[in-house]
Parts: sequence; structure tokens; C-alpha cells
Amino acid sequence: MKKAILNILLITSILLSFACRSAPENKANEKVLRIATSYKIQNLDPLKSAFYFLIEFNVAETPLVLGEDAKLKPALLESYEQIDALNWRLMLRPNVKFQNGRILTAEKLAAAMNRQLNQSPSAKAIISDASVKAIGERELVLTTKNPDPNVPAALADEDVFPVYDVEAMEAAGSDREKLANCACYTGAYKIVSLNDREMRLTAFADYRQGTPALDGVIVKFIGEPQARILAVQSGETDIALYPPTEGKRILANRQDAFFITAEDGRGGPRLLFNTRRPPFDEAATRRAVSLGINYESLANDVMDKVFAPADGFYAPLNSWAIQNQKTDVETAEKLLDEAGWIKNADGLRSKNNQPLEGVFLTYPQQPDWTTLATAIQAQLRKIGFNLKIRQVEDINQELKNPANWNIAINSPGILTTGGAPDPYLREYLSTGGVTNYGGVSDAELDRLINELSRTFAAEKRIEMLRRIQEIVIAEKAFEARPVLTKTRAIVGKNYRNYKPSAVLRHITFETKPDE
Repeated sequence: MKKAILNILLITSILLSFACRSAPENKANEKVLRIATSYKIQNLDPLKSAFYFLIEFNVAETPLVLGEDAKLKPALLESYEQIDALNWRLMLRPNVKFQNGRILTAEKLAAAMNRQLNQSPSAKAIISDASVKAIGERELVLTTKNPDPNVPAALADEDVFPVYDVEAMEAAGSDREKLANCACYTGAYKIVSLNDREMRLTAFADYRQGTPALDGVIVKFIGEPQARILAVQSGETDIALYPPTEGKRILANRQDAFFITAEDGRGGPRLLFNTRRPPFDEAATRRAVSLGINYESLANDVMDKVFAPADGFYAPLNSWAIQNQKTDVETAEKLLDEAGWIKNADGLRSKNNQPLEGVFLTYPQQPDWTTLATAIQAQLRKIGFNLKIRQVEDINQELKNPANWNIAINSPGILTTGGAPDPYLREYLSTGGVTNYGGVSDAELDRLINELSRTFAAEKRIEMLRRIQEIVIAEKAFEARPVLTKTRAIVGKNYRNYKPSAVLRHITFETKPDE
């Protein structure tokens, strides 16, 4: 009862704080989108990782862009082509302007790209030992030290090549206010002001596609999930990003706010096995887990269809994805029987007086993963596993200590923001990879990942990627993918037709309220 009263008081105080705030001072008939995010934009330095927020809100742009259909498309570049194994020709669009009025020439684009290549840790992690040279007003050549088939994906990567006016950026230095007001970018919306509560944007009149559909945007930083929901319900905000799954249930049958999701599932959490210690040092127990999970039930019943069922390592939208993850409890039981794990009277298994058990890590920053872990724990108990869930504050730090865990749920991406699989395969699944927390070590997998990073032919790459998936999911079961994530948002009555972006481009040139 006490907890319920406290919750009511909290919600009441939030609503009162919304009511007391003054509404944005907009001119009559102006179309201003108010959008709330859980992430506070603090660092505007493009050499820092947080800069990608500016791309997500259409302040900054990249040379190419990954579309909602998972295909690369022109953005600031009109076209690109491979010259040979080390060189790529890039053709800049004509008449592109920075928001400060300067023209984006090939020389200025090369300056921005080289600055990233030389100074950005994120860029160096994706494409190393490369350089860009302008050879005309609009033509450039990008040269790599080694053959790199992921150059096109790097051109669309928010962490690699955000485009900005280097001269204006360097003049601003590290001064936050100067960085916010330098108008260094090429996107459809220009920063007007930035503080700890919000970022205000105005339409860029000389944008390359024409006049943006909105007159302005107010990006509100609201960390508490329930507060973002209430902000839409109260009419203070039009769209709330990153809502909790429970928001769907909370808003069912309401008419003041609506929970919506993207059509396709992409990415999502990964189920990692610690192959360095029992019981998951045996492929049989890992395969039994993979086959013992009911993926349809996780997505549709446990997560209320906010997620999509996972049937493989990659989302089906990717051309190389194969559907080789399935539920087969009978085979899972048989694998455990053959491996010598005997069921006891309580339904749990043991071998040589050692129980089939393990520590299952999850973390509070992603409450949905704890819900998933609890459901997986119950499903696997039916085939004899005794998994003990332990929530840790810093999942990545905990995963570095193999003595402390057996199985874990985590959610790093498996593709770069430009859509490349190679970098993360090297990091997560090759022997000695920097984030290979499960200790995966497989000679064939290492050979395939290494060869993939030097292979340009699309058909050959697909062949290798599919073989990698067979090893990772079906044969050795180094990982499982519980569900696929659908991007979601909560919208008010004026944005019922808003489409959450699967690639997190929250605001496009065409974003506008319903007619």
C-alpha cells in the first residue's frame, strides 16, 4: 500500500512539473516537433562517440546512409565505385552547403574524413590506415592500406564519417556553446540552443533536398521512462523514444498516447555461453540450451509481441541471413542424455555428482533482459538446467571475469551502423577478440572471419557468412539470439503515422505531423 501511494505521488509530481513548465514559444501555425529521448546530448565533438546523436536527429549527415531496407543509399555522395583493391572513387553531390553558408567541396569533405581517420578512435576501429584526397571540385579518392570490402559501410557509419566544417569545428575548440552554435553541419535541422534539459533545432533553409517538413524540433532529455510516457499523455511531448515494453500494456485502449513499433525486428540481445568452464565448455550443453528455448513464446507471450521471434543470428532482412535457430525440446533432451546428464527425481540433471547448473548474468539498465532471462530460466528448467540469475551493474566488466558466470544476456550490436558484419565478428567471435567474452576459439571460424575481411565478391561473402552462422548457431552453439528488437516509440494524437526507425534515424527530411 505504501509503495502504491509513493507511486501516485511521483506521477502526480511529474504531471504538475509538466503543467508548470511554459510551453515552447512558437509562432502561429509553426510546425514544431517535440521529441523526448532518454539520452542527454552533452558532447558535440565529432571525435567523441556521443556525436552520433546529431545524425539521429538530422543535424549532421554521412556520405552514405543505411536505409530502412538495410541497403546503402546515397546521402552527401552522389555515387561511389571501387577502382581497385585499395582505391575507391567518391563523387560529391553538387550544391551541398554547411549550415553556416559555406559550400561543401571535395577538399572540405576530404578534410573532415581525414580528421576522423587520423584522430577518431571509433573511426580507426572500423577502417584503419586509410586516407582521402580531393582530385577535383566534387571528386575524391579514398585509399586503404589493405583491401577492405567494408569501405561502403564505413561511408554510412555514424561513428566513422560524420561530415562537418573542419575549420569552423576547430575554431570552436572544446567550448560547448561554440560547438552548438558553429553551424558546422549539413543536415536538415540546425542547432539553436543546447542545455542540460533540451536541444532546440530550426529548419535549415538551404538544405540540399529543399525546405524540411518541420519548422523546428525540440529534443527533450527525459531519463525516467515513466516520465517520457506521461509527457506524451499530457501533450507536452509529441513522441517519446525508447519506451519500456510495459508501455504497451499501460497505454492499451487509451486515446491520449499510443505505443507503436517498427515492422521488422533487427539486432537485439545475445545469449553468451562461457566456453571456458563447465557446463558450457561442452557443445552438447550449449546446443541443448539453444534447442530448449521457445523463441516464439519469448517474443509473442513473454514480451507481448514488442519483439520479433529470432530464427537465426542475423535478422532475415540481411541478404546473408539464414534461419537455422529453432526450438526442438526432444532433441535437446536427447543431447543431454547422450552427454551423460541424468535427470533426477526433481527434474534437474547431474553428471558425476555435478549438477547441471550455472550463473546467468543480466543487468538493470535493460529491464527487458531480466524479464527474458527469467523466462529462459523457466523454459530450460523443464529440460533439466538449474540456472541462477544474478543481476550485475556493469555487465561488460563482469563478463571479463570468466570465473564469475556461465551464461549471460547482453546487447551489443552485431552490425556496424553502416551495416557491416566483419568488425564485430572479429571482436566477438575470433580467438583473442577484444570482446570475445565467452572465450570462443575455433580454427575454422577464425579462418572464415579473417578471409571475409579481405573478400569483395558479394556471392563469396554470402557463402562465408552463412557458413559462419552454421558454426555459431547450429553446430557449436557459441551463442543464441533470444529475440529480435523492434524499434518502438510512444506517440501523441498528431503523430499516429510516425514510423519508428529501425536504423535510429528518428527525424527525416519528411517527418511531419499527420494531415
